[in-house]
Amino acid sequence: MKIEDINLAKMLDFQPEQGKLLLGRDRMLLFRQDAFATLRKLLHEQLGEYMTRALLAQFGYRCGYGDHVTLMANYSWDSETDEMSAGPVMHTWEGIVHVEPTLLEFDRKLGRFHMTGIWRNSYEAENHISNVGLSKHPVCHSLTGYASGWCSAFLGLSLLAIETMCVGVGDPHCRFEIRKTEDWGPEADPWKASLEATGRSVARELEEKLTMIEHQRAAIHALSVPIIQIWDGVVTLPIVGTVDSQRASLIMNELLAAVMRTRARYAILDLTGVEAIDMATADHFLKIVQVVKLIGAEGIITGIAPAVAKTMIALGVEISHVVTLSTLEEALKYCMKSMGYSVMRR
Repeated sequence: MKIEDINLAKMLDFQPEQGKLLLGRDRMLLFRQDAFATLRKLLHEQLGEYMTRALLAQFGYRCGYGDHVTLMANYSWDSETDEMSAGPVMHTWEGIVHVEPTLLEFDRKLGRFHMTGIWRNSYEAENHISNVGLSKHPVCHSLTGYASGWCSAFLGLSLLAIETMCVGVGDPHCRFEIRKTEDWGPEADPWKASLEATGRSVARELEEKLTMIEHQRAAIHALSVPIIQIWDGVVTLPIVGTVDSQRASLIMNELLAAVMRTRARYAILDLTGVEAIDMATADHFLKIVQVVKLIGAEGIITGIAPAVAKTMIALGVEISHVVTLSTLEEALKYCMKSMGYSVMRR
């Protein structure tokens, strides 16, 4: 069989009654490009660049290696060159990319291999640009993986394909080069790392990312509810920004826990950092004060800006039953006097 004889339309066995599409005995799948683009985007957003590259490269490697095994089991080739060239032709027929080999030199007996070529209309470059934008590094990870897998299966040795130009970084076309893995220098390290990444290393990378996210979540949590004990029996919570139902619930839970833990008699909500308010937000604050009262403490609101006060009046928010003071300092004086302390200027 010559590469000119490859016709994937005739080689595929469509079995709609079984819900299967076969190439030889191997089941093939057809996916929409935009669906795969969504998957790639999710991988990039959730796992980061390194893990996305490793997963796609290893996916491509298994595709290339598997295609070679399947074709060798089902067809006899007129020459070694036809056998080797079948990989790029298959890649082209499968709608992955148009492959234009520019150099192919190999010697199976001596274990030598060198190939270069051009990729046009790479689906990966298109997906990356449309969903992520231009990259600082080549993005055709499954293509290099496929080329590495196919050529390794052909030669029976470890070969590695790298991308020396890529549309994903703004080049006019993609260009690849394939050598024995051991013949590459440090320029091929990113591609080596992608194919050598094991399930364990990927899992470790994911675990580290999850740990970092948890630390960031804890830091954000602490910043969003910064409860401070400013005196024995007095806690304060400076509120900055908007307060939705989720944040209000968080504030209420944390403030109640702080009041119980410190046995506070007063809880001050300082609204100095709140520049605008709506009915729902005002209602959240009032509910927090009411709940604090139920566990034996007094809720105090301070720092209401003039604009916020006008809005609350316009909205008909009733706060006459709540102690409101202009500043946190005045609130602290109020609490200390209520507890029997004498506050005076020295």
